Amino acid sequence: MIDILIPCKGFAAGKSRLAPVLTPDARAWLCETLLSRTLAAALAFAGRGGRVAVVSPDRVALDLASSLGALAIEDPGQGLNPSLARANFELAGAGPLIVLPIDLPRIVPAALEALVASDSEVALAPDLARTGTNALGLGRAARADFAFSFGEASFAAHAAIARARRLAVRTVADERLGFDLDTPFDLLRLSASELTL
Repeated sequence: MIDILIPCKGFAAGKSRLAPVLTPDARAWLCETLLSRTLAAALAFAGRGGRVAVVSPDRVALDLASSLGALAIEDPGQGLNPSLARANFELAGAGPLIVLPIDLPRIVPAALEALVASDSEVALAPDLARTGTNALGLGRAARADFAFSFGEASFAAHAAIARARRLAVRTVADERLGFDLDTPFDLLRLSASELTL
């Protein structure tokens, strides 16, 4: 059984780098829209045999997750990587794990297939600059006590963590996973249909 873990900041705090071009209300709407799209893709991919969970400090985000059929895990506010580790522990899954942030506006269920790593593998989907990790797939053995290292230069950091554990690493080069919405320039590259449900 596969688990898909979706970290989500509070809607009011999300997408702060878009503050020069979007009002706080617009950024909150954008975060809610992105979470809804990510949940739809994850739930469709997981199907009946998998679990989708959202970890967030935001009650609205957790309620949205629950209403759509996902698990809701409260983020105690210790930071992204500790929250992911705690949520992974709480899920106590015996199958593979996908970590899927919400800021991938071109996400579709089919794009997640390449992230389903074999038992011991680590699958990394880098951003277009190949510096950050936009999505992470961990096999059953790899997910146990994996040291999440999202943040600056996380692509290299995750690869190094995997190599230190002698885990095979696959790079997943897929524009649907590589394009993340961070800057005003990224926003300009999106069509209106990519920001609607």
